[in-house]
Amino acid sequence: MEYRKLPKGTEEIGIIGLGNSSLGDAGEKEAQATVELALENGVNYFDMAAGDARPFAAYGRAVAGSRSKVYYQVHFGADYRTGKYGWTQDLEEIKRSIDWQLKALRTDYIDFGFIHCVDELADLVTGGALEYIQALKAQGAVRHIGLSSHTPAVVEKALDLGLVDMVMFSINPAYDYRHGEYAYGQVDERQALYRRCEAEGV
Repeated sequence: MEYRKLPKGTEEIGIIGLGNSSLGDAGEKEAQATVELALENGVNYFDMAAGDARPFAAYGRAVAGSRSKVYYQVHFGADYRTGKYGWTQDLEEIKRSIDWQLKALRTDYIDFGFIHCVDELADLVTGGALEYIQALKAQGAVRHIGLSSHTPAVVEKALDLGLVDMVMFSINPAYDYRHGEYAYGQVDERQALYRRCEAEGV
């Protein structure tokens, strides 16, 4: 595995990570085996924006005893307490969801706390999720703040405010050339955003 240092941190992150959008479909036994295989092969970055709740317990078992070797990207606004994926901006719901995710993952801290799927500027600073993540970071329960979005203007605003160390943003021809469901912004806006993130070490 090749590793790269996080520009705004000390973490050495593998260039290949593991996402969870469909891992739950494999069932808990195979999901756990998948995570174990990833760990054996040097994968150390795991995005927990899952299609449903099933991968979380599998991760908790697979990573037991190895927590210091992995980085979890946990999304504030993604809610799995019903067993299915849900999206919320209600602060109390977010708090309950984060508690659930931490218990399922068997951890008491989050490496990368992401404000989840914010595509409207107004949603970036309303609802309290940002303040909650910032408070947890001050306590040491969140190590870095990130943002996932499909909208260049939202990410630009977060960069203007100096809020984030990482951004999860599509680099995808279906979106970049205005054909996908989430193809917000113009092509030149998206390209300028990629260049700005690189220049600012985000």
